[in-house]
Amino acid sequence: MRESLLTPSLSPSAAPAAKLYSLQSSFVLAFFGGPFAIILYSALNSWKLRRPLDALVYLAGLALAVTYLAAMLTRYAPLVSLIDVIGNSAGEALWRALALALTGIVYLLHRKQHRSAALFGATSPSPWIPAIACAVLAYGMKKAVQFYVVAGLA
Repeated sequence: MRESLLTPSLSPSAAPAAKLYSLQSSFVLAFFGGPFAIILYSALNSWKLRRPLDALVYLAGLALAVTYLAAMLTRYAPLVSLIDVIGNSAGEALWRALALALTGIVYLLHRKQHRSAALFGATSPSPWIPAIACAVLAYGMKKAVQFYVVAGLA
């Protein structure tokens, strides 16, 4: 018999896994807060997991959100024709759809950690304070982008 089979694979000195914010809170924040809010909120999860390379995905998401806002404010022709087809509230609906798509992408990044937390019955930390802070910061980011795009048009 091998002695390595008798050696415990989990050592008590190992650090516990990070507690991530729940997927439900991410979904709600994405719906009401927009892409900037979900990027900030998901960056908190990545920071807890000590995954700095996730920042590349967040930078791509930020670039996409800023590009969308700039296209909306400059009345980019293909986007305007799409909004004319969908209706007057299509701009906000597309903004929320972008946020929900980013939520799905971030979930794919953290799927393993979310599934293991669900498997072991880990409880998520309270999302209230970070979600509200991310929503307020996201609102400021959106207004800043709108200000700079409009100032650039003038």
